[in-house]
Amino acid sequence: MSDLNLLRYYTRLTPLGIDQEIKIALADVANTLFTSTRHARNLLGEMHKLDWLSWEPKVGRNQRSTLRLNLALNQLKSQLATKRIEQGKYEKALSILDNDERAFGLLLQSTSGASMREGRLHIQLTYKRPFEKLVPHQRHRSSERYLIRQIYCCLVSSDFDGELQPQLAHHWHHDEMALEWTFYLRPGLVFHDGSPIDAHSVAELFNQLAKLEHYQPDLNHLVRASAALNNKVVFTLNEPDQGFAGLLSGIKFSIQPLEQLDPNHSSAIVGSGVFEVIEHSNTKLSLQAFDRYFACRALTDLVTIWQIDERELKHKQIETNHPEKQSDQPCHHYLSSELDERSDAMQQTRIEDGCMFLLFNQRSEAPLNLKQQTYLSTVLTPQSIHQQLIDNKRAFACEHAANLLPDWQGVTRCESLPTQLPKQLSIAVYDYNALVNCAHAVADQLAHLGINVQVNVYSFRELNHLSETHQLKESVIVHNINLDDNRHSSAFCSLFNNPILQASIGPQAQGWLTESLKELRKETALTDYLSALEPIATSLINQHLLSPIFHHRQTLRFHGVLKDVALTNWGWPDLRNVWSTD
Repeated sequence: MSDLNLLRYYTRLTPLGIDQEIKIALADVANTLFTSTRHARNLLGEMHKLDWLSWEPKVGRNQRSTLRLNLALNQLKSQLATKRIEQGKYEKALSILDNDERAFGLLLQSTSGASMREGRLHIQLTYKRPFEKLVPHQRHRSSERYLIRQIYCCLVSSDFDGELQPQLAHHWHHDEMALEWTFYLRPGLVFHDGSPIDAHSVAELFNQLAKLEHYQPDLNHLVRASAALNNKVVFTLNEPDQGFAGLLSGIKFSIQPLEQLDPNHSSAIVGSGVFEVIEHSNTKLSLQAFDRYFACRALTDLVTIWQIDERELKHKQIETNHPEKQSDQPCHHYLSSELDERSDAMQQTRIEDGCMFLLFNQRSEAPLNLKQQTYLSTVLTPQSIHQQLIDNKRAFACEHAANLLPDWQGVTRCESLPTQLPKQLSIAVYDYNALVNCAHAVADQLAHLGINVQVNVYSFRELNHLSETHQLKESVIVHNINLDDNRHSSAFCSLFNNPILQASIGPQAQGWLTESLKELRKETALTDYLSALEPIATSLINQHLLSPIFHHRQTLRFHGVLKDVALTNWGWPDLRNVWSTD
């Protein structure tokens, strides 16, 4: 008999009491189970073998035997549901738990990690929010960008030092003036749905991307993309761009089918990368390795990421702003198990390539003047905001920032004389916990100066839209940038095509910034981008247009769930390289 049928019978016994000796005749057990005495004897024997209960029968008519139920009903249901989760039978597990999503979430986390199912390596994780539609041509938060990198490929990639590496293109070159870039595609490339990736589909994709408002700052110098041969794509520019191939290594330039650009596209997502999407809903994201991936196939066969409310869980698995008990503890990005009580010996730690900062919005309804910005830059320091976060019990792991990237030379804040400040201020922020906590810490500090502050929290997409349309009216913006794995090009784009930063610094500074960056891309090789961008970012800080606050400290903790897994730029584990010896 199946364990689920046995569960039905066990449920009828639980009113007799759990973990206590029950003197009862077999006939009474049969009546309780609504079955015959013979069948009741067989049922008790099966449950006894499974250790659900103990049954000590007495010989003789009407003798009272001893029964002890070992498991509370919720314990047994959890045990059976866990078995189904480990088999990948999620709907059946949820049904066993009577559709209790909280209990289901707890079991999902306790069973998370890597496991072998019918010879295939499966990774199961939980995450605190559902993911937005995973298409490259929309603006995305860090976790979505990470997943897009798993689902799509670019023509080329760019490594830590800004050196280009082949992806869908195996070779590329540009003319002497860097006005014409040519890429040669690998043969036999296909999208996840089996349709071909050739020069014609790539050229048509880029010609359409150039028409999208979101892409125009990046591609405003692209005259056309053309397919000279079936495997040869030529990009013609009207301005020199020494780092154009690096630009194309960005996540937003991932190669996708042209029809996905349609705003009304509702079919399944089709990518070109190492994993393909097999299910994406508000409750889970499922990926599987793409066997026709151009390079080395992922070692991981399947990935399932469940969205659950993690506030009640003992260990959060992918967490970007875990509250710290001590202010010098790292920001947690880790995988863990409820059942694992071992120490945190296995971990990787890094300071993020990014920064949280204050922007003084020059397009607000009542913009601060230069004296006020200068004074607030010396009052709202990383040290003072961090202390306020500690006082508010909202501190997270970070390092104090003195420039936008941790490797750049710090900008010294000179003391400024107090000046008259407005009686009221408003702060804009998007709904990311660390940023929201910082916004409230800033508001508390300003309240000490006699300023009445209102914090307005938007969605990530809302904040970008308000900035792009010049409708963001708050005086101060708490914002952040995070570089992707193509660090050099990503740093450039974070200044060149960041609508929140570009809009808030005002028309004059925006014009200077845009022209400075255009000159940079004309004359500078991709490998030199970071050093060339540093003085530009420093100038924005010296003009008191923005004020750096923190760099997150990221940590990947293993807790025995995954072995030898690298920490990526996004704070997520490198899922494609997870493997098992089992």
